Amino acid sequence: MRPRHQKCWLSILLVGLAFTSCDRFLGEDTNVDPNRSPTASLPTLLAAGIEATSNNHYLIANTTGLFSQHLASYFVGGSDSHNEVRLGDGWTGIYLTALSNLDVLVEQATAQNAPHYAGIGKVLQAINLGLAADTWGDVPFAQAFGGTGTLRPAYDPQPAVYQTIQQLLDDALADLAQPTSALRPGTDDLVYGAVGNIPKWIKAAYALKARYGLHTSKKGPQGGNDALNAVSSAFASNGDDLQLVYNSVNKNPWHTNVALPINTGNFTVGPSQQLVDAMNGTTYPAVDPRLPLMFDRRGNTAPYAGTVNGAAVGGNTNVTANTYYAREAAPVLIITFAETKFIEAEAEFLANGGTRTSVGGTQRAYSAYLAGIRAHMDKVGVTAADRDAYLAHPTVGVGSAGLTLELIMKEKFVTTFLNPENWVDVRRYDYDPLIYKGMSLPANHNPALNGQFIRRVLYPTDELNRNAVEVNKVIAGLADRVWWDQ
Repeated sequence: MRPRHQKCWLSILLVGLAFTSCDRFLGEDTNVDPNRSPTASLPTLLAAGIEATSNNHYLIANTTGLFSQHLASYFVGGSDSHNEVRLGDGWTGIYLTALSNLDVLVEQATAQNAPHYAGIGKVLQAINLGLAADTWGDVPFAQAFGGTGTLRPAYDPQPAVYQTIQQLLDDALADLAQPTSALRPGTDDLVYGAVGNIPKWIKAAYALKARYGLHTSKKGPQGGNDALNAVSSAFASNGDDLQLVYNSVNKNPWHTNVALPINTGNFTVGPSQQLVDAMNGTTYPAVDPRLPLMFDRRGNTAPYAGTVNGAAVGGNTNVTANTYYAREAAPVLIITFAETKFIEAEAEFLANGGTRTSVGGTQRAYSAYLAGIRAHMDKVGVTAADRDAYLAHPTVGVGSAGLTLELIMKEKFVTTFLNPENWVDVRRYDYDPLIYKGMSLPANHNPALNGQFIRRVLYPTDELNRNAVEVNKVIAGLADRVWWDQ
């Protein structure tokens, strides 16, 4: 794919460079397209790869959040009614501004004996490949970056893609365990920011291994067991989170594309009724203190109310520039300590015989559940007093004997706001109202789906046009389940 899209790279390269000051690593290769020349520096490639990965999380979540009912459209007939969606910008972001250039990074890092660059590059490859597979299903990778000889790459089956993701992470761990070399990431590492933070990338690789292991829990217990094994070596605190923090020059994409348009009356998406009702005391008795930090109310009217999916009515809340996720310098959260604690809680609950309707779990599962809530509340700025009061509420602090899968997934639902991971979870549990209380088909639901929930995104039109033979081998409908969802 890389040779077909050389013109895209320079703009992405410059965006990546903008995240660092000129004296950090702005050199002679600033205006060099790395797809045309092998001379782009590793710092340049790494910075641009991180920025592209973060932006891809935004691009995917901005649509899939409508399916999981994190978000709702302000217009009737939008994507939250499960109408046809192809997410061409997400495909372009993943393949043309991330994976193709991360392939260059890994190749050059390996050639230059820079294992830490190669390791970080493989972690980023795994993230982007996971986004693609979880959104579309079968996707190209093995043949995707072979130059002009593979302009129409075959699509890898999703089980093979998942094997590739885990192999990339294993290979990354091996690279990151190598002694440092003369070429090592420093301030060009836009996530962790300085020399000496390779241990955090190691934790991130383990966190991702846990995430992708748990995705396969429908296929049998091994995925959950793998998740439990990996999570023990993953993040230990919020300070380990894999995130990109934006600034007043390079602004958070939720700020730029969702919050700022609100100021001129150009509403696009807002918090869904499903999510807001889970937090405002409607669905559950405990009122969540994260509400005023995550959402703004128009006119400060009470109570908080989300927009009805598919109907574009009923809401008084917005994701504004005053809220945690959409400030101009807000981070995009790719995978966090809080998420890993919910991975641990769910995997441990299931490993000990828990079901969708059973009550009671182990102390490990319950402790992880509480730790996930605590970590996310600390992350978004809830006061210690409000946090502790919420944790002590009798419907939240239920003790290990009262723990349910519903409670674990409800809290993870809130914690993974604006993360594509949420739609993975909702599909893994079949949009089940026993797990996601109040979940139902959106209004004005796409009649072509015959009452079924959306399960995947359609392949982009451009991909159909240029690689029709291979796409038609794997093409599927909106209601067709991806591999791990079967």
